[in-house]
Amino acid sequence: MTTIQLEQFILAPTLAVYDYVTRPARWKEWHPASLGAQEHAAESLAAGARFEEDILSAGIKRHLRWTVEEAEPGVRWAASAVMDDGSTVHLLYRFEGRNTGMNFTRTLRYHVKPLHLRIVNALFMWRKVQAESRLALSNLTRHFGGKR
Repeated sequence: MTTIQLEQFILAPTLAVYDYVTRPARWKEWHPASLGAQEHAAESLAAGARFEEDILSAGIKRHLRWTVEEAEPGVRWAASAVMDDGSTVHLLYRFEGRNTGMNFTRTLRYHVKPLHLRIVNALFMWRKVQAESRLALSNLTRHFGGKR
């Protein structure tokens, strides 16, 4: 399993960031790999909610079926996805308020099932996914008026 964990200070209220990033239909606005999620995912999703998303990550197009596992506004949000080939993704957002803003931590854990993708991931795919994740946090910071 590959884990990519990144943290970013964002000059915005914790609940504003939580509300924005827990609306999967808006992920395409800030995450370069997201091609879009279902329209009903335009709301901040609670635990138990399900949605589907298309991505293009590391040059590979995939369809994910997500289930929200945890939703504690302003504290944490977690979801897991499965793909047709059995590959899995676990996403965790953590929010920690600070005096002038908040720290946002995004942890992505994924396991690619097909052997050929495991080999590609070990060689270079994880670096591309990490670069996409870094760009996503930079875009998120800019969305809230910060520079990065």
